[in-house]
Amino acid sequence: MRRLGYALVVITVLGLTGLRARAQDQPPPPPPSPQQASRAPVNLKVLPKDMPRQQVVRVMRGFTRGLGVRCEHCHVGEGNDLSKFDFASDAKATKEVARKMLTMVMEINGKHLAGVGEPAAPAAPGAAPAPKVTCYTCHRGATKPLTAPPPAEGRGGGRK
Repeated sequence: MRRLGYALVVITVLGLTGLRARAQDQPPPPPPSPQQASRAPVNLKVLPKDMPRQQVVRVMRGFTRGLGVRCEHCHVGEGNDLSKFDFASDAKATKEVARKMLTMVMEINGKHLAGVGEPAAPAAPGAAPAPKVTCYTCHRGATKPLTAPPPAEGRGGGRK
């Protein structure tokens, strides 16, 4: 039940990430082919193993918007023909980094920010609370998050 709660938080996080992410220069990834749509996701290590394919795809699309990347950033394959991708492969190090980041976001929202402030959006009865931290919180549409504030405007760097 706890993993399901985390999964709902993740889905909500990534849904909100997509709403806040800036428009990308690249078109969105094409929808899955009929062969892909019928296959159940495999090799899920952080998301619940029984998560429906449609929800997994929504989570992945949230990653693409939050980091400004395409599927090949974490998955083996290239181009727009997703039927030729090996989504189960762990060959790319970025996939493991994504799993660590997802675990971190779920822990921050579920543990460290539980009960802090107002919910970002009303949650349905029995649903996980709305997230406060998303991939976009740090990444802002870039693969590497900013680690320092932007330069100050004017002299002195302070407020006016």
